[in-house]
Amino acid sequence: MRVQLLGISKRFGSVLANDDVSLDIGEGEVLALLGENGAGKSTLMKVLYGYHRADAGQILVDAREVAIASPRDAMAHGIGMVFQQFSLLPALSVLENLLLAYPGAPAWHSPRSTAPAVRLLAEFAPGVDPRRRVDSLSVGQKQQVELVKVLNLDARLVILDEPTSVLAPEEAQRLHEVVRRLARSGRSVVFITHKLEDVRACAHRVAVMRGGRLVDQCDARGVDGGQLVARMVGEAGLRPVRKLAAPRDEPARLSVRALRSSSETLSLEDIDLDIAPGEVLGIAGVSGNGQDLLADALTGMTPIDSGEVLLDGELLHGPDATRPHDPRQGYIPEYPLRNAVAGDMSNALNLSLRRLLGLPLFPRWGELDARAAQLMEQFDVRPRDAALASARLSGGNLQKLVIARELSQARRFVVACYPTMGLDLQATQAVYDALFAQAAEGAAVLWISEDLDDLLRYAHRIGVLYHGRLAAVLPAAQTDRVRLGHLMTHGAEA
Repeated sequence: MRVQLLGISKRFGSVLANDDVSLDIGEGEVLALLGENGAGKSTLMKVLYGYHRADAGQILVDAREVAIASPRDAMAHGIGMVFQQFSLLPALSVLENLLLAYPGAPAWHSPRSTAPAVRLLAEFAPGVDPRRRVDSLSVGQKQQVELVKVLNLDARLVILDEPTSVLAPEEAQRLHEVVRRLARSGRSVVFITHKLEDVRACAHRVAVMRGGRLVDQCDARGVDGGQLVARMVGEAGLRPVRKLAAPRDEPARLSVRALRSSSETLSLEDIDLDIAPGEVLGIAGVSGNGQDLLADALTGMTPIDSGEVLLDGELLHGPDATRPHDPRQGYIPEYPLRNAVAGDMSNALNLSLRRLLGLPLFPRWGELDARAAQLMEQFDVRPRDAALASARLSGGNLQKLVIARELSQARRFVVACYPTMGLDLQATQAVYDALFAQAAEGAAVLWISEDLDDLLRYAHRIGVLYHGRLAAVLPAAQTDRVRLGHLMTHGAEA
């Protein structure tokens, strides 16, 4: 099946997300679709999938124009999409999830009647028992089940939206093999990604988007990573991120002793850590292994069952005493709207949340607005409207708003939980500059990330979380992706 997009344009208010984009996807082809956050690549594919309706342009399937006004229309034409946010119901089994999406699923279940729904499971998700509850699966296994759901609808074109963003290296390699197998079977795949490893592992061709336009296409064989980055960000390119100095040879700035904390689904057990002044300690792990809980426990946002967190030898957080709003501490959570901003409040007030208790009864609102405008300019928060309710910002701009508040003042201790998720390359670079500037001034930085390459490139040491425990803490210069990936999926080494 050959799919053609001709002159696709899509506008959201004043934002032109897709500007006259034309793109071919060949039969049996793996097309890597690259671009910065906001480049328009996901919007373009959501138009193809019927999630958005184009304002202008045509979609052709096998040289015939088709009307795709909904995902149902797209699936009827053999087009399926696996989103970053899974749609599986965690309390149901794999089989039950597959049957919910299977056309003509039987009312009464028997091995014979359900066999068609699980036929592809053994091929594309080997080792996944259809009787298992979805909430017991790893992230990689959930993704495999989502893919089987799409293939069960006889999809001849499969769109994968940043599918390796939360996978360990071993899981990403398995996905690459699945994609290659799909192409060998004659199916087409659009692989939305920003990782050069994905391109090299399974793509035949690369298409690059920037500012809503298709700016380049090339063969994936022998493609140069530097050239791809330049195509994505423009001729100006990226300047190097500041290089970190060695940590200071001084007593630990942050000490974590025998820390235990628990949530409904996971427990942290006996976490021991020391972070020196000026040190950046990276934390890696497959999603769901306790990263969010660790970040919340270290910053006093969730109760500690036992153990303690010490800052410069002084108790910061423990079972009986915690100071989550201590000005010496900065925290960038994964989901700002959940516990970092008040969505109904203005950007100016959210940028001043840490200072509100010290403000007079009648604050000088003009000064708050002026400070907000300066921070929003410095950290490129858009739209630059200090009076706008923060809930109206996009996810990436909301993240930058929190970063502006937390990193615009000197801290002794910073926890950054996926601080660049959803940000484009230039915004990512600005976040790293601000984060590492804190370390340069002597802060202890704990940086949780799913990007192993960046952890290896910038962190001093890397700890791996596995089922709520630290499997290892290694000098970044003495490890690699393979070793980290093994720790992420198997736990502590023998």
